[in-house]
Amino acid sequence: MVAPTVTPTPTRAPQTVGLRIAIVATILLAFLITATTSRSGLWWRFSTFTYEVNLLAAAYFLWAVLRPEAARQLPGLRGAVVLYVVVAGVIWNVYLTEMSMGYSPQNILLHVVSPILVGLDWLLIGRSQERVTWWHPIVWLGYPLLYLIATLVYLNSERGRFLYYFLDVDQIGMAGVARNVLLLGIGFAALGYLVLGAGRLAVAARRTPA
Repeated sequence: MVAPTVTPTPTRAPQTVGLRIAIVATILLAFLITATTSRSGLWWRFSTFTYEVNLLAAAYFLWAVLRPEAARQLPGLRGAVVLYVVVAGVIWNVYLTEMSMGYSPQNILLHVVSPILVGLDWLLIGRSQERVTWWHPIVWLGYPLLYLIATLVYLNSERGRFLYYFLDVDQIGMAGVARNVLLLGIGFAALGYLVLGAGRLAVAARRTPA
């Protein structure tokens, strides 16, 4: 009688778990600092792109730690999280540092540390990046588009001011907003394909013998 073959359960490298726990801890620490030190509080900040996408990242990487096999089945979701967090960091560091308390501890965690850690996870961990296809970066534009619509239609009127000066119709006019929306769309798409390409190159490089 032939004994049944048992497929071993893949083990997770400690550095994988450690890096992903560090991402979650970084984001939650930033939220805690904001909640305990900001006079305007934490909750309204979840109307900003940075806080929304970092909340998404914390939820995703916690899920990836608890259910790694399930997370591996959705490489497109992982790529989207990477793209959104990196874009939030880039836009804030380039355009918004003077308008949101500068390099405060929570801003450093959310706009510098979090994007770096998420980017390292994408480049160094796993091989699901190879299953991200050409159409994923196009799909990834869906959430930013919905956020843009919500910002222009609801969030601005709800708070009585524009969250981002480059979307402020009163300040730069409709033509200026239209131009910035077009540039943001092109930038998101370009960075999406950069994320796709970097992930594939990183996996290939890790397979190449030293």
